[in-house]
Amino acid sequence: MKKILLLFVVFPWMSLFAQQTDTISLLYCQQLALDNYPLIRQKELLSEAAGLKIKNLSTNYFPQIALNGQATYQSAVTEIPQISPMFDFPSMSKDQYKVTLDVNQMVWDGGITSAQKKLETSGLQVEQMSVDVEIAKIKEQVNLIYFNILLAQQNEKVVGNIQDELQSKLKKIEAGIKNEVLLQSNADVLKAEIIKTEQQLIELANAKSAALNMLAEFINRPLYETTELKIPDDIAIVPVFDNKRLEMQLLDLQMNKLDISKSLVNTKVMPRFFAFGQGGYGRPGFNMLSNDFDFFYIVGAKMTWNISGFFQSGREKRIIDIQKNILNTQKETFDKKLKIASQKDAADITKYKQLISKDDEIIRLRQNITKTASTQLENGVITATEYVTELNAEMSARLNLELHKIQMKIAEINYLNLMGKL
Repeated sequence: MKKILLLFVVFPWMSLFAQQTDTISLLYCQQLALDNYPLIRQKELLSEAAGLKIKNLSTNYFPQIALNGQATYQSAVTEIPQISPMFDFPSMSKDQYKVTLDVNQMVWDGGITSAQKKLETSGLQVEQMSVDVEIAKIKEQVNLIYFNILLAQQNEKVVGNIQDELQSKLKKIEAGIKNEVLLQSNADVLKAEIIKTEQQLIELANAKSAALNMLAEFINRPLYETTELKIPDDIAIVPVFDNKRLEMQLLDLQMNKLDISKSLVNTKVMPRFFAFGQGGYGRPGFNMLSNDFDFFYIVGAKMTWNISGFFQSGREKRIIDIQKNILNTQKETFDKKLKIASQKDAADITKYKQLISKDDEIIRLRQNITKTASTQLENGVITATEYVTELNAEMSARLNLELHKIQMKIAEINYLNLMGKL
């Protein structure tokens, strides 16, 4: 029984610990951010609305049925003069009544319904791609927050290591003070420097906590102070311009929509053919010489052709051609901007690789200098202030290395984002 109780007590804590010490990656955060962003649901709503509109357009081919009723009283009616006592024509009633059922069936609409359906589908593609373009911007925000956390995380490690080094050195200095080999001021300098590192760690922890809260809101899951963010793997960047941006796809879809709009203009000048029928009951019927209520019907076919549309269609097509030229200009402009930006990111990647190589050299040299200063401090050759100066120089070099590593990753991710490949 005690073992069972122990399991109930330990398992929740183990579960909590496992949750608070998880490791996440950039791609994982990007995917969660996209899955949980409210705008993603707009695509489904747009699709549903477009589907309903297309179904409504399909009803153009259905028979159009209308029930009409009418009752009138008129001041005069048609009268046939009596030309002989032998012929007595009935007089028409001034009150007349009619109930009809009218049916119109589209036979051919000149292709306008089909073109409207294609235009609606194309419009849906444009709207959904516009949503995708907006959603893609979420990745950039997630990237920025992620790398800020990553930088704070790496800097915490560097500052923590320096703090450990200072505390270790303080113990040796205090031992030297007890033996009256070193002055108390050396210990005070080290203690002050340890407090400085504590301040730096507080600043880093607060900045990291704020960024974690922002990232947690984006990805809709809790993140903890102990959550470890993985440094993205090295990316092989091929400096060949290859624009795969969603904005370019959006412009292509907009041009396709204009092409469909142009075909719709052509359908507006085509004749339309209908079949129709009307059945009814009223007074008078189709026999105008009868004043009795009667049933009647009529069936037929008709054609409508808006001839005046020919005068407008040419100008409408010209307007569409101008709009396409505007989109082509936007494509060229966007492509040009990307080429310029990609050259900067590619140059940044090369720059940071070179800086990192130099950082490694500087750190090796600074380690040697700090090691020498450490020995000199323990032997009373230099003061703690001089030692701290060298230790801070080493820490600065290490922080620069971490900064340049993160900046290189940012440049790599930015380059892929820029090309639309991430």
